[in-house]
Amino acid sequence: MRLPMAPRFLLVWLGLASVAFAQVPVAAPAPTPSVTVRTVITQLDPKTGKPDSMSVPAVTALSGTEARVAVAGKPDIKGKVENTLEMTLSPTVQADGTVSVSLRVVINNKPDPLEVKTEKVRKRESKTHDGSLIFYSVLAKEGLFSVQDGRGNRRWYKVNATVDGWTLESYDDEKQMLIVGQGATHQELHLYKSTIEASANEISTVVTLRSGETVKVPGVGGLELTVSAVVIQAPVVPGVAR
Repeated sequence: MRLPMAPRFLLVWLGLASVAFAQVPVAAPAPTPSVTVRTVITQLDPKTGKPDSMSVPAVTALSGTEARVAVAGKPDIKGKVENTLEMTLSPTVQADGTVSVSLRVVINNKPDPLEVKTEKVRKRESKTHDGSLIFYSVLAKEGLFSVQDGRGNRRWYKVNATVDGWTLESYDDEKQMLIVGQGATHQELHLYKSTIEASANEISTVVTLRSGETVKVPGVGGLELTVSAVVIQAPVVPGVAR
């Protein structure tokens, strides 16, 4: 039995529509980009007082993942080899194209028996200045923030004030978080004893930069960290040193 004209047109239209919908390709999810991070550590030589640079192997990691790298030192008199430097980093590509790199660098320096006096001076200096800021309290209406510097001195500061080289940039009342910055380096100080960790042998920071850009992060006692990052859109195996 032949169908009426209108139902036949409807069936033909439905058939063409289903073919059209079937031919629409489904967009594949964008691959997670990778980031190659290169770092150079500069530290003052305790004997000469001159800067001594140490290049760290470049590390490529997927955005949002953590990678670790260690630089082995010379064997001691017993033949034991210990790491001279250990670094943990986590790069994250932001929506605006910038890269946020969380870094923690620890330098393992063995005390020199011939430099006992210098070591004592260094310990005494570390007690008086450990390079950390502590955010104790806030008077939001007055725009005052109680911050303790690395020497243990606590004062009230306003936005745009500078403490130990860090500038108080802004305050998030909802998160109770004070943002401080030093050049391209930014830190989040949460209320009640939040700290920026830094010493003559260690620095922990977050660096925000653009792909291909190089920034320097000053530490304490002549320690300086130079960081560059390059975004790679094609995914690679995470945590690979190049």
